[in-house]
Amino acid sequence: MKKILAILLTCSLLVSLLAACAGGSSGKVTAPPSGDASGSGDTAAPAQPNTVVIGAQSDLITLDPGNMYEPYANMISYAAYDMLYRVESGTMGTPVPSVATGVEIDDTNTVYTFPLRDDVVFASGNKLTAKDVVWSINRVLNMKDSNAYSNVKIVEKVEAPDDSTVVFTLTEPDASFLVKLTSNAYCILDSEVVKEHGGSDTGGDTAKTWLDTTSAGSGPYIIKSWTPKEQLVLEKNPNYWDESKNIDTIILKEMPSVDAQITALQNGEIDISLGLNTETAKQLEGKEGIAISNGATALITFLVMNRDEALSPEMANPKVQEAIRYALDYPGYLTLGGEGCTIPLNFVQNGFSGALTRDANSWDLEKAKALMAEAGYADGFDITLTCANNNSEGLEWTTIAQKVKQDLSEIGINVNIETLEATLVYEKMRDASMPFYVMFWSPDYYDINNQFAFLPGTGEHGTAYGNRTKWELTAENQPLWDLANQIQVETDPALRAQYAEELQQLFDQDNPFAFLLQHPKTFAYRSDRLENVAYNDLCKIQLCDLTAK
Repeated sequence: MKKILAILLTCSLLVSLLAACAGGSSGKVTAPPSGDASGSGDTAAPAQPNTVVIGAQSDLITLDPGNMYEPYANMISYAAYDMLYRVESGTMGTPVPSVATGVEIDDTNTVYTFPLRDDVVFASGNKLTAKDVVWSINRVLNMKDSNAYSNVKIVEKVEAPDDSTVVFTLTEPDASFLVKLTSNAYCILDSEVVKEHGGSDTGGDTAKTWLDTTSAGSGPYIIKSWTPKEQLVLEKNPNYWDESKNIDTIILKEMPSVDAQITALQNGEIDISLGLNTETAKQLEGKEGIAISNGATALITFLVMNRDEALSPEMANPKVQEAIRYALDYPGYLTLGGEGCTIPLNFVQNGFSGALTRDANSWDLEKAKALMAEAGYADGFDITLTCANNNSEGLEWTTIAQKVKQDLSEIGINVNIETLEATLVYEKMRDASMPFYVMFWSPDYYDINNQFAFLPGTGEHGTAYGNRTKWELTAENQPLWDLANQIQVETDPALRAQYAEELQQLFDQDNPFAFLLQHPKTFAYRSDRLENVAYNDLCKIQLCDLTAK
């Protein structure tokens, strides 16, 4: 029991820290009066009061839970699928039982036994049993190139001693395991149905294409259709096992333009606008029937500098990367981001254990120029900075890129800005084929262990951004992992915070990133039409909570 409480205490500490900066992040929302809500490709305004339209630039690439990774992915997976544990509504990271009814942890902290509810059915009508959980986890364990694999590789094996019990054996103790269970990597799929469409738990899975068009979960909604870059339609699951709300259809409408979202919200064409920031939201202040909500997020925007010399020997140089960090006008980025933005020292966001903030006045052009000279580039060089036609909580990446170009011109670096479609940038990011680019990131689950994605390491046993930056694990940077390994197993909150601070300070001495901003969340909604609109940074709008007035 003490072991369970220690882990939950760690989670509770995180939540309390995040809640302290959240203010209020829930409110009310509903649906517009007229339009086509059929779920076809060109839906405008909803026809029924039980249809909700959300305007956002969602950046979805796939709807397969085993391959989802983008910031809005969890909003969809939480609506369509169940996990053993979920994030509690209105919180940032507290794991609570969902399909599981609780957990027992053995003395080694490596064996987790979960009893299951016996009343959960999939949208197909099939009963959810332990074999579906085992199959779903093994599917991801055999998808080593997937985005979800990094969150499940801690699992040595998963077994079903009977239909209502699942046992996980971990490769080593992991203080964040219950929190990991809240990520899309642990979505439970209807194994019988998915196997009929190419699914496999032994390798060679080909179900992704089918899962991009529908869903095979037990959540409150079913994925009805998805037209990439246009809209996604969710419909109520008639076989949902838990309490069902009165929203029949939810439409996620792709709207890259913030101005278009604002106009559509005022005209009743959408019910929720997710593309705002503190400045753009001012256009909606005092508008009848519209409410504005603010809250905390863990979303960070940063620059990525590839260590692959074949792409750019200049940008790959660690001294050049350090020079760039010194050359950035951090107060200027705070101005761009708006009220509520902060600058994390590096990869641990405010609200997480031991998070450190960068001094806004830490830029030093003379130091940056000296480092450029040491690297052999006193006269500078040309480089392409790639950015997507995307935004970080309302701040356009092209605006960020222009600011970077201006800052780096002060140390002789001539930046040529390349703007591409978001999906193409993500593909190139995963291929590690860009020397320099703007990116954002939000955790898959709310524990510092997730941030280890930024540590060095390449290949099958590498990290997400180690692979994306060709940042090799060496004897020189091994101390980063020595500290990370301590954090991974430590359940004492004070010690975890201490190790996290040490890790960030060491990381700051040499890394291929420049962290610019951590953003607050600002969104607006039709308070005259909906209620129970709760925002959660993991799954964004909690779609299963929405209720029409």
